[in-house]
Amino acid sequence: MTGELTIMYGALILAGGKSQRMKENKALMTLANKPLLSHVIDRVWGLTCEIVVVIGKNEEPRRYSALLPTAVTLLKDSAEGMGPLAGMLVGMQSMHSSYTVVLPCDSPFVKREVLEYLLNLAQGADAAIPRWPSGYIEPLHAVYKVSSAMHAAEIAIDRRELLILDMIKQLNKVVYVDTDEIRKLDKDLITFFNINSREDFKTAEMLLSKI
Repeated sequence: MTGELTIMYGALILAGGKSQRMKENKALMTLANKPLLSHVIDRVWGLTCEIVVVIGKNEEPRRYSALLPTAVTLLKDSAEGMGPLAGMLVGMQSMHSSYTVVLPCDSPFVKREVLEYLLNLAQGADAAIPRWPSGYIEPLHAVYKVSSAMHAAEIAIDRRELLILDMIKQLNKVVYVDTDEIRKLDKDLITFFNINSREDFKTAEMLLSKI
């Protein structure tokens, strides 16, 4: 995306620490000689005017700053064990963008075309969120209006409602995007492929060899 509209867009990547199943920090796991976090950053680089990465409260920032471009803002979560919603709030509180893509650190195949599509659909709304035919939504592969999402997250957290779904319920206008529409830009929907197990990691290596 070019021109003045670029100023509006940011990217927020959540890299909140160890996975219970992987037993290590997924963000720093190496896929094709590059940390998973770096794969995600590469996918949004040049698409947005700012990139913010939020890591866990007990993580060591130096482990990340050594591999991040200097233009990326690195923040620590303010609380331990409160889940991704708290990390989203920390990240958004630092952002200058009007709208932001929110992504997990373990989705190395996110398609830029899909992100552009969601960013465009989010204009005039509080969020654009992919939704599967089953009704399941993808809140961590979505676009949010920063001011609206911050306010909604604050309300949810104050109520000790810590799911991202709790925040979404507080939003006034959400555009749900059928995955069948997204399939036109990403026929295999690998945008939503994330790595939760060793088997997933092996699948990612196989997928990478085919791209």
